[in-house]
Amino acid sequence: MFRRSRDPLRKALETLYHVRLLRNKIDILYNRVSERRDVLFEKLTDLESKGEKYLAKRYAEEIAKLDKLLARLAAVQLILEKIDLALQYAINMREFSGLASEINNLVKDMSKIPELNIPDLNLVFIELQASARELSEASEANSVVDINYSIPEGSDVKRILEEAKEVMKKKLENELTV
Repeated sequence: MFRRSRDPLRKALETLYHVRLLRNKIDILYNRVSERRDVLFEKLTDLESKGEKYLAKRYAEEIAKLDKLLARLAAVQLILEKIDLALQYAINMREFSGLASEINNLVKDMSKIPELNIPDLNLVFIELQASARELSEASEANSVVDINYSIPEGSDVKRILEEAKEVMKKKLENELTV
């Protein structure tokens, strides 16, 4: 019955917060996996120097798996960085109409990435999804811009989001082929 007004600026700030929170969690996970990879690599070199080829091979396989995980996490970091930049631009220029729906679609595509099902990341990602959906709804409801100067063309934002979509598409294609 009583609905809060949908302010796209507020929703964009909330979405930016969730993007940064997820990016920080992924950074922490990336660092932990990278440290684990380094430890395994040291053990691998020790085993090879001792001549234990079977164990060295097992460690090499594990390192290869961690390298793939690190590459996928780096791709997700890149996508989140691009969304962050697009949101910052939209907040500064108060231009939310086209950006909100593109971010919402991009976040929906990100839900297919298996790394985001990690429990710690999944909770933050669900909040990001809800925030992106609310931003899209708020920008559709309040399409009126309340500043009195002409807004420059958002081609840079569109280019950044297109790059993020391309990275996401390549990421999903790689996941489906593996």
